Amino acid sequence: MRSKYTYDESGVTFFYYALTILSLVVAPATVYLLFGKKNSQEAAKPKTVKLRLRKPKAKSSAVNIKLALIAVGWVLIFLLSYKVKTTEVKEAKMWDPYEILGIDNGESEEVITRAYRKLSLKWHPDKVSQDMKEEAGEKMAEINRAHKTLTNPEARENYEKYGNPDGMQTQSMGIALPKLLVEAHTSPFVLMLYGLVFGFVMPFYVGRWWYNSTRYQKDHILNPTMSTFFKNIREHISQRNLIELLTAASEFAEDDLKYRPSEEAVLKSLVEKIRRVSQVYAYDVFSISKKFTSKDAWKANVLLHAHFFRIKVDDVELADQQQQVVMTALTLVHRGLLQISTTHNWFACSILLMNISQMLVQGVYCYDAPLIQLPGITWQNQPQIFKEKKLYSVHQLMRLPAAEQRQALSVLGDKQFEEAIRAAKAIPRLEIARVLLTVVGDKVITPASIVTLIVKVRIANAPNKIEPRGKGVAVADIEDIDDNDTAAIEDFVSNFAEREKGVKRTPTEAYCPYFAGRKDSQWWLSFANYQSGKLVVPPVRISDLVSERVVVLQFQAPPQKETYRFHLTIKSDSYIGSDVMQEVQMTVVDRSVLPPEPPVVDDISEPEEDSIAAQMAQMRGQQMGARRGNDDSSDEE
Repeated sequence: MRSKYTYDESGVTFFYYALTILSLVVAPATVYLLFGKKNSQEAAKPKTVKLRLRKPKAKSSAVNIKLALIAVGWVLIFLLSYKVKTTEVKEAKMWDPYEILGIDNGESEEVITRAYRKLSLKWHPDKVSQDMKEEAGEKMAEINRAHKTLTNPEARENYEKYGNPDGMQTQSMGIALPKLLVEAHTSPFVLMLYGLVFGFVMPFYVGRWWYNSTRYQKDHILNPTMSTFFKNIREHISQRNLIELLTAASEFAEDDLKYRPSEEAVLKSLVEKIRRVSQVYAYDVFSISKKFTSKDAWKANVLLHAHFFRIKVDDVELADQQQQVVMTALTLVHRGLLQISTTHNWFACSILLMNISQMLVQGVYCYDAPLIQLPGITWQNQPQIFKEKKLYSVHQLMRLPAAEQRQALSVLGDKQFEEAIRAAKAIPRLEIARVLLTVVGDKVITPASIVTLIVKVRIANAPNKIEPRGKGVAVADIEDIDDNDTAAIEDFVSNFAEREKGVKRTPTEAYCPYFAGRKDSQWWLSFANYQSGKLVVPPVRISDLVSERVVVLQFQAPPQKETYRFHLTIKSDSYIGSDVMQEVQMTVVDRSVLPPEPPVVDDISEPEEDSIAAQMAQMRGQQMGARRGNDDSSDEE
């Protein structure tokens, strides 16, 4: 069967095609623009008190263009829908001789002839009035064709095979595109459109995507930044040098954060304020980096230290850039510098970077008293509180009776005191409930064995003490399991993953008034060798600690028999003074102290003599004997 392709002359099918494609694009885009971004922005919106806020962003031209395109799309959808509704669609009708003669399929020739004669009497042109002769002529022609088709064997066979008494016909296939697209006078414009889309627009966007993707690492950090970090970070490096290295990131040289000569005077004024404050309240005086001397790094360093010392930036544009610098720096610490440090297993360097994370979130300088996180506590009145009341940390304050708390913070007014106590209650007090080092299935730790570290941590002042449970199997509390109960420990470890499956914990938002964005409270669990100062396992990031959490880690025991000391450290990435550290000892003993392995019982019986297995074994034995005989004879020769 030959096929003939025709374009849509009337445009009816093209309207359906265009309406379908347009709806598939415009409807999801509208839902995403109205609800998708709104939900993500609502989730990222901070709910705690903020003293530093970013300038609200004006709607970009890209957003306005998207809105305009979606509006145009909906207008086209309504126009096409109206066109589809009002356009008459002519349905192709199959020619059926049985229907024309008014008989059922498969009737005999006698019935066909009788029906033909009856219709001929009714529709013969000589039998009708003058005004119906034309209609009767057309009707009679159809009746004659139907009678001929059903009475002629060849015509009837063609109809039954191909649906047409004349045999196989050309099949017409319609394409839902207007013929205008292929006509000669419009072809130059169509070619120009194709050239514009495939020769310019598509290569431009693909090239821009490729360029941006090759500039960044998988953690969305610029490649030059990671190269700078790799070349300059060291295991034994000071916190001050780490901050200077952080400001050398290429992100601070981008268009929105780079140094501008018009900012010189404001930045120099900030430098003087920072120096005055650091001389009085800090351990070291602020100075410009001698290693990273670019103006962009200098600007980032000044803005970061102004944040650490809580010096207000009067310039609105520069203040907004400062908050952007702080957020960018926090990302660079978490995904860049800390990743490099933990890859090298540097414990001391990793701890310093975690301290910098706390400084960025709280807007404090290193070695500041944790009490300064509370509203109303400043560098001016904190030394007075410490001198008079010997009060240094937030948790120390919360352990006091209510009357003594008010007396200790007598420098604050009543309203400020209430705000300070409210904030102090929100700062978590962490405690390590249980630490267990074990080799699953054994009561001792032997050289090079796989050691399992089980740590249970708890927030003592958590508002909700009920820990969510998963839908897995019931597992005993690790606090209730004895150190020597190997069966219970093995059961706990084997079922731990199943227990955690399906557990949903919503992390709490950290109280950080000097950090403009939302910051969820998270923790790092580090386990380091005391003698070598190296991390035994990479730090585990606990992002969903609500009330309590169990962490299970595994590492290989050292090859030498000895007693080893480890530092178990849990540090907050948001608060200062909430960290906990515990020394853990592990004794590695010789394998000889392990009980002997039970003998393996071989339950495989000998095959019966008449079985196929016995015959095959006998044949193998004969072949082996023949080989030995040949080998012995060759040796004698």
